[in-house]
Amino acid sequence: MNMEQIRKIAFLDRDGVINVKAAPHHYITSVAEFRFARGIFFLMKRLLEDGFELIIITNQRGVSTGLLSINTLNEIHSHMISELRRRNIDLLDIFFCPHAANSCDCRKPMPGMLSIACSKYHIDLTSSILISDSIEDIQMGKQFGIGKSQLVITDKPNKML
Repeated sequence: MNMEQIRKIAFLDRDGVINVKAAPHHYITSVAEFRFARGIFFLMKRLLEDGFELIIITNQRGVSTGLLSINTLNEIHSHMISELRRRNIDLLDIFFCPHAANSCDCRKPMPGMLSIACSKYHIDLTSSILISDSIEDIQMGKQFGIGKSQLVITDKPNKML
């Protein structure tokens, strides 16, 4: 009998946690604008050492507004993945919502991306963690049943509250 692996996941918000957030009402629209947040490599390595697998969940409304194409978003994510791999940090997956606000159930703080991740992977929610710079995301994680949710100071994932 082949038992599916039960996974302990660290769900990470992208903008403001993985990378430096764009200015208010702006978006990261190119690889050149993507800069990793200070301390993120240390945090991600620590999570991996603690037995977590890493999944990024991110709203990318810039796609729906036309400021960013899916191809460009994929280029940004490919760059991020390759830079993480260079540091021996592997992601299990990336889930993103490209939709406008209030138009779907996958845009955080709706739990759609968490639901999709749980349908794709056998996740132990009570042992998992959600890390975000948004209090709404933290509340979403708690309501969804994620064991621990951590708020971070924007762009400083090494400064969790």
